[in-house]
Amino acid sequence: MIHIVTDSTAQLTPDEIKKNNLTVVPLQVTIDGKTYKDGVDITRQEFSDHLANDKEFPKTSQPSLGQFIEAYEKIQKADPDASIISIHLTKVLSGTVETARTAAKQVGGEIAVLDSDSTDSGLTFAVMRAKKLANEGKSVAEIMDNLKSFVPTIMTYVFINSFDYMVKGGRASRAVGFISSLIQLKPVIQLTKGTLKLKYKCRGLKKMTKIANQVTDEIINNKDISEVGLSYVDDGTAPKKIAAKIKEARPDIDVTCRLTSPIVMTHVGPGGFGYIFA
Repeated sequence: MIHIVTDSTAQLTPDEIKKNNLTVVPLQVTIDGKTYKDGVDITRQEFSDHLANDKEFPKTSQPSLGQFIEAYEKIQKADPDASIISIHLTKVLSGTVETARTAAKQVGGEIAVLDSDSTDSGLTFAVMRAKKLANEGKSVAEIMDNLKSFVPTIMTYVFINSFDYMVKGGRASRAVGFISSLIQLKPVIQLTKGTLKLKYKCRGLKKMTKIANQVTDEIINNKDISEVGLSYVDDGTAPKKIAAKIKEARPDIDVTCRLTSPIVMTHVGPGGFGYIFA
């Protein structure tokens, strides 16, 4: 039997994890000196509340090698004939996938590890695609070939309300953060094929709204798009309106709108949201 493993940055509810018999290895977040396992010791809503109210910048860390070894060995113990496909967030955001590869080599057996070149709903798209193909009786090799063709089609746009959290997280300099705050610069980051780049520089909320409308129209008018995830850090008002607009215009598209993971929240900051589609 083929078992699917992923990490806690995937956009999955506890019910979806249980229903699809998925194994989720949690990343970790540290708030006020206390470390929590994402999705185990702290919920996304709880972390979002912390982010808004705590002065101390939270820290994130990838799963340990031991966590992956434990997850793989548990599956193999329960199913001696198990094959495992382990799919994780992009290496440009975390070393999680490399840790998974190291664990797979140590544990042995048939364990295929894939970098989703994405996170959040993009990671979920890959995970659920793998599960569907496994249910159809495809082999590990066939599923991996399919995923390697699919992953480059995943597109992510992240709308950042303030550079503050990128500065705190070390992804932007203090000088850039200071200048950006003066001119109300709101960046839009694109993530595709495992590459991050600054796609748009929005001077103020009005310009950012214009770009968001542009991306929404791009999705609606692209008949090849079948899955869309809208994720947000704290305020879901705008993303929920966008999701409703897409659903109305394209009822054939599977649309979700949820809080993002603490790992993404930490670097994007309050007011941030994103589109993920394929």
